Amino acid sequence: MYIKHSFIYLLSKLAPAMSSFVILAAYTRWMSTEEYGIFSTLVIVVGSSSMFLFSWLYVGIMRFWENRQIDNDAIIHLISAAVLVISVAVGLCVGVFAALTGQIEVAIGGWLLFVSAVMFEAGQRINVITRAVNRYFWAEMARTLLTMLAGLLLVWLGYAWQGAVLAIVIGMLLVVIFSMRSYFRFSLKKIDHHVLKTLLVYGLPLSFSMALLEVVNTADRLMIGWLMGYASVGEYAVAYNLPFQVLMMVSSSLNLAAYPVVVKMLEQEGREAAIQQLRHYFTLLMVASVPAVFGLVAIADLLVPLLVGVDFVEPALKLLPWVSIAIFANCTYLFYVSLSFQLAEHTMGALKVAGVAAVINVALNLLLIPVYGVWGAVIASISAYGFCLVAGFYVGRQYFALDIPWLALVKVLLAASVMYGVIQSLPVLALPAVVLLALKIFVGIVVYAAMVWLFNIADT
Repeated sequence: MYIKHSFIYLLSKLAPAMSSFVILAAYTRWMSTEEYGIFSTLVIVVGSSSMFLFSWLYVGIMRFWENRQIDNDAIIHLISAAVLVISVAVGLCVGVFAALTGQIEVAIGGWLLFVSAVMFEAGQRINVITRAVNRYFWAEMARTLLTMLAGLLLVWLGYAWQGAVLAIVIGMLLVVIFSMRSYFRFSLKKIDHHVLKTLLVYGLPLSFSMALLEVVNTADRLMIGWLMGYASVGEYAVAYNLPFQVLMMVSSSLNLAAYPVVVKMLEQEGREAAIQQLRHYFTLLMVASVPAVFGLVAIADLLVPLLVGVDFVEPALKLLPWVSIAIFANCTYLFYVSLSFQLAEHTMGALKVAGVAAVINVALNLLLIPVYGVWGAVIASISAYGFCLVAGFYVGRQYFALDIPWLALVKVLLAASVMYGVIQSLPVLALPAVVLLALKIFVGIVVYAAMVWLFNIADT
């Protein structure tokens, strides 16, 4: 079942990822590096804030819904109340920011972006929790199309980062208004305070750990902006965006489908059954994400110039392989290693790991960016996420021991390496860049699929 759901979630993530490439190509040609830096900084801050402020609720509901400690109606009332209260609180904070800095336009744009994003994400989380995968799919499709069309029009008309932000707001709010209105209602009488307390105790440490991971995820761009200026942020963000979109799309799609199944098996069949299911999930995660990293690096010289403006090409090509490693480590920790803390209901362990990683990341950024520029940020990210992987795995074993199918992992690495070698050894043909890119992608898929079959990875 979760293979089918994974495929639907993958399609849901594929459309936004593809549209983001179109938007990236347009925005980096129609905006300056500074304008794109402002836009990407706003998106980063809003995304990080919403993750910190709401993740405690979503992860808690997901963990306890399977054993029926919380029902669908309670989910809607809790999420609706959280959206209202937190949005008002953030609005007050944004007002203070505007008064202190005078950046009224940035403040208004950021708050509208926050409200639209949390409402849309709340609706999609309800779809995931209740396994309404088809509704999730069509909401994502509509949001993607509306955001892309509005963004291309507004930025082309000259509204720069303001138009890009407004397009996201328009796309999300229209979907919420026309397809998610029934998800937003609450009554104080229907909020179960015992359930709320359970969610807070379970979810807050995990929420803080995710917030600290967001420090690792965003500190590079924020500190580059602080120490080097918005133009450098724009260059770095382009190199970061491509592997982030691809790897997050693949990894999160599998996780959205697999996690509820693992929780159900843990509750109904016990720990051993859950661990076996996790082995299968990890193999699928590696089968999908490892070749994504190798493939992106192999085709970067053709793909990047097609996607981004000329001012962004050179830094993106240099940074992309190393940024990809950092993002791969991040995805592996988020969507596999950290599950040991969630399944064992020991979320304080995740908080400790993330806390040390955040300290490592911020310290290295402060030390290395002034000396090595954006490369210092890359080193800091790889170091912090590498720590998360190693420490998370060994600390998590004390509570819920995850199994790593090493033979399957080695086979995946070999298959991806063969694919990379074949793509790189293809002769340079006198073909248009788009055609040559498509050819390399096709050859890579065929070679990798053949190696997966030859190595019998699925049955390892």
